[in-house]
Amino acid sequence: MLIGQREALREIAPYVRSSTATGLAFFLYDFGLYWAGIAGVLFLPELWMKVLAATVAGLKLVSLKTLGHDAAHGCLVKGKRLNWLLGVIVYAPCLYNYRMWVYDHHVRHHPHTNGPIKDTYTPFTKAEYDAMPQWRQWLERLYRGPNVIGWSLYYLVERWWDMKLFPRDHMPELHRKAAWPHFWFLLAYAAVFLGTLTAAPLFTTMSSTQAIVLGAVYPFLVFMAFTGWGLYLQHTHPDATWLRGSNEENKAFYERGELLAVHWVMPRWFGRLTHDVMDHPVHHLHPRIPCYRLRVAQARLNQLLGEHALVEKYTLRSFLDTLRRCKLYDFENHRWLDFDGRPTTGTTRMFRVTAKELLGGKRESAGSRVDPLLLKAA
Repeated sequence: MLIGQREALREIAPYVRSSTATGLAFFLYDFGLYWAGIAGVLFLPELWMKVLAATVAGLKLVSLKTLGHDAAHGCLVKGKRLNWLLGVIVYAPCLYNYRMWVYDHHVRHHPHTNGPIKDTYTPFTKAEYDAMPQWRQWLERLYRGPNVIGWSLYYLVERWWDMKLFPRDHMPELHRKAAWPHFWFLLAYAAVFLGTLTAAPLFTTMSSTQAIVLGAVYPFLVFMAFTGWGLYLQHTHPDATWLRGSNEENKAFYERGELLAVHWVMPRWFGRLTHDVMDHPVHHLHPRIPCYRLRVAQARLNQLLGEHALVEKYTLRSFLDTLRRCKLYDFENHRWLDFDGRPTTGTTRMFRVTAKELLGGKRESAGSRVDPLLLKAA
């Protein structure tokens, strides 16, 4: 039997505790390592050392994004203003417009998880895919293929450029107006950072081009690739359900976002590197669980959900199988298709096992997924 949302929240409540000391320690560690990587690019003697340092910087951008995510949810540390300050600071090297991210993530993603609003790796239908020009079809194949270039290009073009940097006309006026100061801040930061790299010949043996490529471009592409890959996995799986429309079944799922996210069980070293970002469904149950409590909270949620938990151990085989099967989506029959429109799954298990129980039981709206604080201009 599917546990009710209110009961699940009561069980998870002990993990909704922020620690300023822990949050600041994570911030200082990741922020320090990022800038140590940039320093390594500039001052280490050998090229391979510089490339290694640039890779570390790129991976630390992934970690900083997780910390910014928690800060924007108000749970990295205690206190609204300190969370805001840390969020803005850690998102600067990521070139994330803090206010645009808040709008995209908290106003769009959480209330409409796996829904019709464009999100990371939202699947197309066969009809939508067939209506695309051929170049766009090939691009979609690249995006959903087993290649790092595709994941990086997807997130760079479809998500970062579209929703993480420059205020857009389609944003509500309140959020668009609040995003402009953050954009100008990012522009000033980028000018100083790139200007320093350009001046590298004055204080290092590197050329300006080498410094910009290894200090800025390469780490950012590493960041884009890992982010695209990770966000793909968080909501893509042969048993993951995607939704369109507002019928009773879909409304019931929207209120239970923890049933629409995937828990990929990663090696422990990866969890430490990314602050357990793949323990994702419990975040959709309660967004104010800090990353340093996600792992134990997710384990408890899996126990509570039982067969309704979507859990997959990450292996190369399971990942490639997901890439192979999850190309397009049949929203009427809730199954995944390949690019030729052939079903690669039956009705997704999460829909098959869960839909009747969601409709049959008393639907509860505990207000856990939409954070009222973040509906205001930050």
